[in-house]
Amino acid sequence: MALDGRTVKLQPRTMRLLVALAERPDEVCSSQDLHERVWAGVVVTDQSLYQAIGELRAVLKADDAAGEFIATVPRKGYRLVAPVRRVLLAATPAVPSAPQAPAARKVAVLPFRDLGLPQALSFLPETLLGGLVLELSRQPGLTTIARGTMLSYRGLQSSPRRVAEELQVRYVVDGAISAMGERLSISCDLIDAAGDAVLASESIDVPAADWSDLAQRVVGRLVRVWRLEVLDHSARQAVAGGPGHADALELAMRAWVELYCRPQNRETNDRAWAWAAEAVRHDASLGAAWNVLAFCEFRAVQYDWQDPRTDTRLADALAHAERATALSPSDPDAHYTLGLVLLISGDYVRARATLHHCLEISTSYAPAWGLLALVVNAEGHPEQAFELAERALALSPREPLRAVWHWGEACAASMLGREEEALAYAARGIAANPDFPSCYLVAVVAARRLGRHVEAARFVSVLQTTAFRSIERVRQRVNAFSQHEPWASAFLADLHAAGLPER
Repeated sequence: MALDGRTVKLQPRTMRLLVALAERPDEVCSSQDLHERVWAGVVVTDQSLYQAIGELRAVLKADDAAGEFIATVPRKGYRLVAPVRRVLLAATPAVPSAPQAPAARKVAVLPFRDLGLPQALSFLPETLLGGLVLELSRQPGLTTIARGTMLSYRGLQSSPRRVAEELQVRYVVDGAISAMGERLSISCDLIDAAGDAVLASESIDVPAADWSDLAQRVVGRLVRVWRLEVLDHSARQAVAGGPGHADALELAMRAWVELYCRPQNRETNDRAWAWAAEAVRHDASLGAAWNVLAFCEFRAVQYDWQDPRTDTRLADALAHAERATALSPSDPDAHYTLGLVLLISGDYVRARATLHHCLEISTSYAPAWGLLALVVNAEGHPEQAFELAERALALSPREPLRAVWHWGEACAASMLGREEEALAYAARGIAANPDFPSCYLVAVVAARRLGRHVEAARFVSVLQTTAFRSIERVRQRVNAFSQHEPWASAFLADLHAAGLPER
């Protein structure tokens, strides 16, 4: 709204109230009429109308002649006493609409409903909302509605579709929090308001006494799920809409979905690589484009997925990851990719520092916790890996990348001589992604050492179809096997004895 030469932003309900009053200037509008106009289809109390009138008066201020712009008519309603003039705006040339992709990834989090919290915990819905909005604002590719705006919906029974229309968002989070004895129960749905479809439902129970320690993990877990689901869903919608024109950011987001939301294999990497390369061609100043390109290049080199006609090297992935962090210093994805490439390059100190910086940007960034488990293994501290991997899994238990975290656990257990655990962790990684070859390495050795030779032979047959098809190639790609003795030599000897050829 324009007021005295300045622009004032009104809440949707406040703007509807002003329009309702302005359509009947100097007439009394009954409270019932205003309820029906402003909160159509929603059950609210008179307090909601009082609050909206107060907000409107605070914006309009007082009129010197009339004393106020909105007069209260006792027991009848309200009357707009300011003069109203209808203005026909001149036609203006159509302005090309902005790209729809960013707006299509906009999320509104409704205040969590209080389903019987004790007075001592009545602050939780508001603090949970604040934490979620803050963490969502740190997620690349997403836009979220401010906490203050969302608090205006507290106590209202607005449907997700209506909220989405008022705030011009595609996705709405609707949730509740309750106390059951000594535990808190938090449940919520991520809703695609355009189709009234629930994309993800989460339910988390935590001890009420531990809330201060667990709050950030709860926030992180919910935000991670929402980011994966929103970016996946929006990418599917964009592709379903036909080829059309896609800008660099949209192409980078499509590549991101293939890398983070799909199983790690050559097919998904090739799709992501094509989109990433096109995104860079469209806009070489976009950090997100260089990040997905670097991630694709790393995977291609590490897992032998590159086109024979290309000469992609790990140095290319490193250079492009560094460029991504320079262009987008607040993007946790870019710092994660750089940490990954540094780890495989053997620069453990810098890899650790880069991943910690990633977590300073977003503590809910689960992949960084999981990758730190591999870093401590490489540094010779496998006993620290389990807590880091568990932190990653607590934040994102269904993460498509979790096979990497189980590989970290399996490798740590093997280094500590705990073969039963090593095989169990490796099996979890294989179940999470059968195409991720690293977990098969530990599975072979652990099965052999436990006397399960048929199982070991089966795992070897899988390895022989991957980049790890010989002892020589394992040494080249997994630097832990060239640095940690005597464990490394014994491990490679058992791989060879189980049937993996030297070359």
